[in-house]
Amino acid sequence: MKKNFFAIICLNIVFFLAILLSPVYSHVPDTLQNQKNAAVTVHVNDRNGNHILSGSGFIVDRDGIIATNCLVIAKWLNTVESIFDVELQGGIHLPIEELISSKCTNHLALIRVDAKDLPEAKLATDYAVKQGEDIVMISGPSGEKSISENGVIKSIREKDKSFQISIPIKQEKSGSPLFNMKGEVIGAAVFLPKKAPKNSTAVFLKDIAKQIERHGATKHQHVSVPLSPPSLPAKKETKNILKGPGEYFLLGCNYDKTGMYKEAINAYNQSLHMKPDYVEAYVNLGLIYYKLGRYFDAIEAYKQALNIDPNSLAICNKLGTTYIINGSYSQAINTFKKALAVDPNNSAAHFNLGIAYFLTGDTTGAFAEYQTLMKMDKDRADILRDIIN
Repeated sequence: MKKNFFAIICLNIVFFLAILLSPVYSHVPDTLQNQKNAAVTVHVNDRNGNHILSGSGFIVDRDGIIATNCLVIAKWLNTVESIFDVELQGGIHLPIEELISSKCTNHLALIRVDAKDLPEAKLATDYAVKQGEDIVMISGPSGEKSISENGVIKSIREKDKSFQISIPIKQEKSGSPLFNMKGEVIGAAVFLPKKAPKNSTAVFLKDIAKQIERHGATKHQHVSVPLSPPSLPAKKETKNILKGPGEYFLLGCNYDKTGMYKEAINAYNQSLHMKPDYVEAYVNLGLIYYKLGRYFDAIEAYKQALNIDPNSLAICNKLGTTYIINGSYSQAINTFKKALAVDPNNSAAHFNLGIAYFLTGDTTGAFAEYQTLMKMDKDRADILRDIIN
């Protein structure tokens, strides 16, 4: 009798563990049923059609605009011959027609395919997520069907424009839309190679919404589910987009964000090789060199950027600050004076100039900048006063 009782208990324990450890590919709420068709899969293949990498994405505009994770785009951009296509529900494959995003912002970028009347996701760009809130992640189709997984929001990191979720994120799920129980997309899952799998990260949509607005895409406030199949172009050969300086710049941005600085430097240099006056590439190179402690290289990059855009206050301040870090105080003073020649009321330049004067031992010059700041930026003035006193 005891043996039978023990056996029953063991079976119940095994059954309970099986429920706990089973994948959460659970029922999708009715509010999300129509949204499943907005999830897509993005594929990177070599020139012979051999698979390299896949990720997920979601349709943000019915005229073929799709948001996806920058990591997948970076893989496509990394090799000139590689080919990118998008798989819709039902196994339809379309080549990418345009890379819309000029840089990788918060791990998301926009692409466009040649199609009309696609089922778009309902975006909730200003939605305030809550810790412990139920969510559903819908990955792009694998074959004929998409995959839905339930989870919760574990924590929120407003500073990093991200939040942690309980659903594990693998490479192929990166870019998947995350839905609240109202059927609205509130974020996107991103796979970060240097993060532990348990730290599954999702990002907010405000930055991607800005990209959509800049592109001039029409944002609809309702879910579009066409009664007939989407209007697709006639079948054509998969093509590859010519990778220009903008694409290599985007690749550099993505590498920079993931801490792959050597690769980012190479990508920015490639963009500059193709477009020597690409000021943003020089600025980003300067930022990387600065982070790496390569101040001489940072100075040279900022000088090149300033030669192209001599009236940029931001570049002047970056160059002058790097001169200070490098101990080149007189060059810093000259640079901040150039900034003030462009805008005499720029408080950051006055503050930086005061620091540079102080470091050369010119307390009179530093105090003069303090007096100027008192009229335009008291907070900066108080900080400068505390430094020079």
